[in-house]
Amino acid sequence: MLNMNSKSPPVLAMLGGALTLPCLVSLAHPPPSPASNGRYAVLSVPRIKWSVLRDGQETEILVARGDRVKVSEAYKDRATLLNYAHSPADLTLRLESLRQNDTGFYRCEVQQGLEDAHDMAQIVVKGVVFHYRDASSRYAFTFERAKEACREIGADIATPEQLLAAYHSGYEQCDAGWLSDLSVRYPIQRPREGCFGDMDGMPGVRNYGVVESDELYDVYCYVENIKGEVFPGPAPQRFTFGEAKAYCVSHGAELATTAQLYAAWNDGLDHCSPGWLADGSVRYPIVTPTERCGGGEPGVKTLYQYSNQTGFPEHHSQHDVYCFRSTNRNLIRNICLTSFEEE
Repeated sequence: MLNMNSKSPPVLAMLGGALTLPCLVSLAHPPPSPASNGRYAVLSVPRIKWSVLRDGQETEILVARGDRVKVSEAYKDRATLLNYAHSPADLTLRLESLRQNDTGFYRCEVQQGLEDAHDMAQIVVKGVVFHYRDASSRYAFTFERAKEACREIGADIATPEQLLAAYHSGYEQCDAGWLSDLSVRYPIQRPREGCFGDMDGMPGVRNYGVVESDELYDVYCYVENIKGEVFPGPAPQRFTFGEAKAYCVSHGAELATTAQLYAAWNDGLDHCSPGWLADGSVRYPIVTPTERCGGGEPGVKTLYQYSNQTGFPEHHSQHDVYCFRSTNRNLIRNICLTSFEEE
């Protein structure tokens, strides 16, 4: 019998963080000792398997039998049975350095002789790392200004662990940016001229090391979750920046921040129309890219004034809009309305 409490809601985990999934087993018949039962004892030792199901495909994480634990190559140095060596009935899985593609349904399975049991738990890895630069030019942030810029758009400066997890999730950006430890790095999947860094033509996270805090770079920000909803304006209507603000207010919302749009994209928002955001930038989220929308890669796309990817659009230019409506604000409003109606 297994106990994972599979009817619980999805477990939320953080990008770059760690996950502990308890799985406890109670065996109806303890396995016999190998000394007294030979081959029968070996076959009676429970076989444990952890796997993950996503997009209709099952991937093996590890298999254990007795004192032998075999971890799949894709999970080397990340997956362990936390307490199994000391307690064979405790099959708790520990997974380190979480990536976006670690989202899925995790299955703990035990076989003993002709008997078997399994249980499942749903895991959702939240959080997205994204590159951010000043509206006026490339490489314009000191370290303190970089942290402030992330805060202003509703995010935190990313940690090295979060950027590495984003890289292992497929993220690439050929722009050097600050991280929380005063280092400057950038993730490259396809090394090429101008994007080699310090890794001799190999893919990976390029690292300038810890640099002086007054040097100028872009920044990598991190947002985990937003308590509310991002929604686009009514197509095909277009707005100036001022009109976009007014539209959102008229719908009980406010202009979405860049971080909120990235979080919404990470949760599945796909909309092929560039729209105003609170920092004066114009962006749009693409989950399923096409030739017309997003080119060959998913992501949050940005409209710049200049070919070197700098400069936000003029405020009088017309674009769509992305608004943000807070869940907390709706709750407060509903409570107030309810109270007023009761009176």
